[in-house]
Amino acid sequence: MRANSRRMAVSGMMVALGAAVMLLGGVIPLATFCCPALAGLALIPLVFDCGRTLAWCAWGAISLLGLMLCPDKEAALLFVFLGYYPIVKWDIDVRFARRPWLRRLVKLLLWNVAVGAMYALIFFVLRLDEIMADYMDATLAMTLLTLVMGNVTLALYDVALARFAAIYIVRFRPKLFH
Repeated sequence: MRANSRRMAVSGMMVALGAAVMLLGGVIPLATFCCPALAGLALIPLVFDCGRTLAWCAWGAISLLGLMLCPDKEAALLFVFLGYYPIVKWDIDVRFARRPWLRRLVKLLLWNVAVGAMYALIFFVLRLDEIMADYMDATLAMTLLTLVMGNVTLALYDVALARFAAIYIVRFRPKLFH
């Protein structure tokens, strides 16, 4: 019983932390892409110690809070479409452990499909004029460069997640759960 209470408390704290980080996206200029990535770090303790079900519930709660409260809707939608990556990363790593090239390809495909779906939703369904204006002014070369930089950023984020998870397991996990 005590372990379940601790897991629920940690889950609630991580949701609050993730939502607070998402709210910073509207305060700090150019944080559109940083805040969803940082909010995703709050899911790591849940993945390793509270179970995937609570991690998915936390992702859903942070996503809903971000959509309702975050002034930067692009950042909120980015978390909705990619914020679950810290949850599925470990499954992809285990499933394709013997084929690193296929593991990287699956991750890049996941990222590109999610980003494509998000911007299709923004352009064709939601018609968010402010975001559309930013991308309509960009040339095709600039848009492609942004997509390539997004793929590079995903690779760096993947490494950062692994290192943050190692730090969490070694330093913070014993203090929270043992």
